[in-house]
This record gives sequence, C-alpha cells and structure tokens, in this order.
Amino acid sequence: MSVPKDLDLVFDFEKPSDRDSAAALEDAANYLRALNHGITKQDPADPAFPFYSSGQAARYAHTQIEEHVDGGWTLTGTDRYYDAEVSPREETEKTKTVSVTFCEDQSKVLGREVASKKVHRTRESPADYQKFTLLMTTVKDNPGWRAQQVTDEGTSAACNRSAAM
Repeated sequence: MSVPKDLDLVFDFEKPSDRDSAAALEDAANYLRALNHGITKQDPADPAFPFYSSGQAARYAHTQIEEHVDGGWTLTGTDRYYDAEVSPREETEKTKTVSVTFCEDQSKVLGREVASKKVHRTRESPADYQKFTLLMTTVKDNPGWRAQQVTDEGTSAACNRSAAM
C-alpha cells in the first residue's frame, strides 16, 4: 500500500526485541499507512484500513477518511511518528493484546484541496504535536495484529519536546 510521492510517512520507531511487541508495532504503523492511504485515495471504502483494524479503530479510520473526502482535502508533506512505547496488556488462550503509544509531529504535513490542488500552509503550533494510543490485538498463531481502539490523547507538550531532540 502506497501513498503519493508528495506525502512522506516517517516512522522513527525503535524495534522492540520482543517478537510480539515488534510485530504489533509494525502493524500499528501499517494501520497508520492504511489510514493515510484511504485519505490520499479519497476512498472511505478503501480495503487497506479494515485489513489492519476492526471495531472502534476501523470506525475511527473510516470517519477520518470520510471527513477528508467530504471536505475535499488530502494531505501533502511529511507526517512523522516517533517515541513509540509498546506495553503488553492481556493474553488469553486465544488472543494477545498490547498497547502502542506514540507521538505524531504534524507540523510539516499540509492540507491540499483535491479539486484545485492548492496547498494550505499554517504556522507551526503546539497543536501539531499529538499523542495517540492504539490497542492492538492478535489471535494466537496468527502473525497479523489489528488495531481495535484508537485513543487520541490530543496536544502533547511531551511530544513537542521529543520532536526537537
């Protein structure tokens, strides 16, 4: 799954040594790629995001894509994700669950009107630095992880400080 050349998705994530944590983090990044894929393709029915999500996380992605389509907006620039932390949450006989928390630097990602291709530039602000948590689950003996829940923790001063480092 790809995004247009004018949108660069940067994942500055350190790979965890634990196999499950590493796989959950990689599929969390794939969920974000799929969400951006749907936005840039302008398709709320895009099959990429449901592959990496279900439940509330799938609804979240669909809503985000739909809002961009309805507004006639897409994305351009560089969207950077960093400072990921992976924490195992729960394991049952059938499933495993981990929490993936990360920062997003939106200061260099810009909105572009689909029809006119006009790019809207804004000044960098503290609101450009967001913190998110994805609840990732997998069925045992299945290598794929899916986002089940997205928590947008909003503007994060900690993420703003981390971005400068």
